[in-house]
Amino acid sequence: MELLCVGVSLAALFLLCAFLTLRCKLAAALAPLTALGALVLWLTLWGMAGHLLSGMWAALAGCAALGAAAFRPRPGLRAASRALCTPGAALFWGGTALFAVYFFVRQPLAIGFDELNLWATAVKVTVTDDALYSTASLGVPWPVTQNPGLPLLGYFFSFFGAYADWKIYLAYDALALAVFAAVLGELRWGQYRMWVPLAAALWCVPWFFTTYNRIIYLSTVYMSAYGDIPAGLAVGGAVAVWLALRRGGGPRWAVLLVLALAANLKANTFVLALVAAGLTALDGWLFPDGPFRKGLAKRTGFAALCMAAPLVLYYLWNIRYVGALVAQNSAAGGMGDTTPSLAQVVLNGVGLLLGRPATGFYAEREAQFRQAMADMSAQFWTDAGTVSMVGQGCRVVALILVVFAAAVLLAPGARARWRIVCMAAASTVCFGGYNLMLALSYGFIFKPFQAAVLTDYNRYIYSYYIAWFLIALACLAGALQAGAAQPARPGRMRRGAVLAGQAFVLLLAGGMLLRWHQLVLPQLSVLGFSDAEFIDRRTDRAEAERVSQNLTGADRIFFVSQGDTGLKWFAAVFDFYPLQVDYSGTLEPGPDYGGGGGGTFGLPELRDGAAGTKQAYYHAYTAPQFDAIVRQSGCTVLYLQNVDEFFLQSYASLFTDGLAAAQNGVTPLYRVTEDGFSPELLQAPLPAGTTAVRATKEVAAP
Repeated sequence: MELLCVGVSLAALFLLCAFLTLRCKLAAALAPLTALGALVLWLTLWGMAGHLLSGMWAALAGCAALGAAAFRPRPGLRAASRALCTPGAALFWGGTALFAVYFFVRQPLAIGFDELNLWATAVKVTVTDDALYSTASLGVPWPVTQNPGLPLLGYFFSFFGAYADWKIYLAYDALALAVFAAVLGELRWGQYRMWVPLAAALWCVPWFFTTYNRIIYLSTVYMSAYGDIPAGLAVGGAVAVWLALRRGGGPRWAVLLVLALAANLKANTFVLALVAAGLTALDGWLFPDGPFRKGLAKRTGFAALCMAAPLVLYYLWNIRYVGALVAQNSAAGGMGDTTPSLAQVVLNGVGLLLGRPATGFYAEREAQFRQAMADMSAQFWTDAGTVSMVGQGCRVVALILVVFAAAVLLAPGARARWRIVCMAAASTVCFGGYNLMLALSYGFIFKPFQAAVLTDYNRYIYSYYIAWFLIALACLAGALQAGAAQPARPGRMRRGAVLAGQAFVLLLAGGMLLRWHQLVLPQLSVLGFSDAEFIDRRTDRAEAERVSQNLTGADRIFFVSQGDTGLKWFAAVFDFYPLQVDYSGTLEPGPDYGGGGGGTFGLPELRDGAAGTKQAYYHAYTAPQFDAIVRQSGCTVLYLQNVDEFFLQSYASLFTDGLAAAQNGVTPLYRVTEDGFSPELLQAPLPAGTTAVRATKEVAAP
C-alpha cells in the first residue's frame, strides 16, 4: 500500500514532466529536475504563508490539469509522445522506480546524527504537521531555520500514506537521478557510446567525492537525509540544464527554477547557488548565439534574472521569514540572533587579509581565522586532507581540470572551446572564493573547538567538488554531442576526435567504477546493506511507539538515557513526535549544570567515577535539583530509556518505587505526581525480545 502511495506522487510528477516536454518543448531529460524545482518553490511559498496543506493539494490538482492538457487528443500526439523517452528520462524514471521498490522492501531507517537532529526529523515534522518544521515545537530552545527545500521534497513523496524514513531517501535519490538525467541532456539512444559510460560515471559521483578512505561501515550516500550531497548535485544540475538548453533549445526560464531549487537546499551552500547563477549568466551574456551586440539588452536581462532567482529566494526565506522567527524568539525571551552579521564577517575578514588592523571581536578571532586558513591549506595540499577516492583536494581539482581540458580539446570550433575555457576559469575562481567563505566561517562564526579541528570540513568542501565535477562532465557531454552532430569535414579528423572523446569518457567511467569497487564493498553500500545496521534503531522506535500509546497530546516527556551523547535524545525526539520530548537536563548555564538533550545524570560527587562519554556528557545535579528541573520543565512523565548505578544512587529516592520497576524491566515510564515519580504500567506489551529498560550495571564511584 505504501508503495502505491508513493506511486501517486510519482504519477503527479510524471504528468507535470509530460506537460513541460509536450507543451513547453523542454527536453524530457531536463523535465524532472525542472519539475522538482517548480514543486519545491511552490510548496515553499505556500508553507511560508502557513497553508502548506492547501498548497500541496493545489500542486497535485495542477499536475493533473497540466497532464490532461499535455495528453489532450490531437493530431501528432503519438509521434510527439516519443520525445518523452530518451536515455536521460529513462535513467530518471527507471532509477526512481527501482529505488522505490528496493527501499520499500528493505525499509532502511534514519540512523545518522545529523539525520536525527535535523534532516530526517524535519521531514517527519513537516509530514506530520502539514506545515513547515521551522514553526514546530520540538522541545528545543531554538527554532530550526534551515532552508526547507529538502524537507519539502521529502514531503511531496511522503504526502500519501504513513510517514516512513525510506521515502526521504527515495525523494533525495530522485533529485540525484534528475540531475544525472540533466547531464545526459539530449543524448539519443543511438549514442550509447556516450550516455552509457556517462551514466556509470554519474552513478559513482556521490561516492567518489565523499568516501575518502577504505570504509568498514555502511556507506549511505544513496541512503542519507543529509543535505550536503543534494546541494552539490543541484548546483551542478543547474549549470547542466543551462548547457543543455543552449545546445538543444527549449524554454530558458526552466533554469531559473533549478537555480531557485539549488538556493533552497542548505543554508551554508547558498553561495554555491550564486556560483551556478553566475556561471549561467556569464555564459549566456558573453557568448550569444549571434553577434555580440545583437540582443544585448535581452541577454543582460536574462543574466539579471539568473542572479535574481537565488537572491530572491534568499531574501524571502532568510531575511523575511527567518527574520520574523528570530524576532519572535527574541520577544519570547529567547537568545535572538547570536551569529555575527555575514556582511561584517566578510568585510573584516577581507580587511585582515589586506593588512588592515582589526578591533574588538575580530581582533580576538584573528589568530583563529589565520590558523583555519593554514589548516585548510594543509587539507588541500597534503595527505592530511584525503577527502575523496583520489586523495586530497589538489588531486580532485586536477581531475576536474583534466575533464575540462578534454572538453576543450573535443569541442568543435573556437567559440565552443572558449566557452568551456571561460566556464573552467570562472568556476576555478569561484572555488577560491568558496574556500575564503569557509575560512571566514571557521574564523568568525564557528566556535573555537570547531575551528581547531575544522569540523565537517570534508562535508562542506565536497559539495563544491561534486558540483564542479558535474559542470565539467556536462561540458564534456556537450562537446561530444556537438562534435558528433558536426558534418564529417574535414573527414576522418572529426570522427577520430569523437572516438577519442568516447574513449576518454569510457576510461573515466571505468576508473571511477574500479576505484569505487576498491573502496566500497557491496555489502557496505546501498546495494547490499545488512538489516543488522538498524537493529538498535528498530528496537528504540518500537519501544517509543509502545510508550506513546500510553500517552496523550497533553503529556511532555523528560528523557533519561545514561551514557547518551545526545544521539539517543535526538532519536527520541524523532520517534515520539508529535509528542514533545523536553530538552532534558537544562536548569541554568554554569559549570555545574551541563546542557540539555539527554546525557548522563548523577550527583556531583559521583562525577569523577564516570569515564568516556559519561564523563563528557555528565549532568551533575543533586536530587532536589533533578526534581526541580523535571517539574519546572512542565514534563508530565519521565521516559527512562537506560539507567545505571549512577542514576540509581543519585535519584532513586525521588521515585515512589525506588526505581524497582525500571530495574526489573517492568516499565520505562514514570508519571510525575505530587508524591514523586510513580511507575506507569504500559497498556500494550513491549515487542518480543525487548525489555522496557536496558539497565546497565556498573561499579559506582566511591
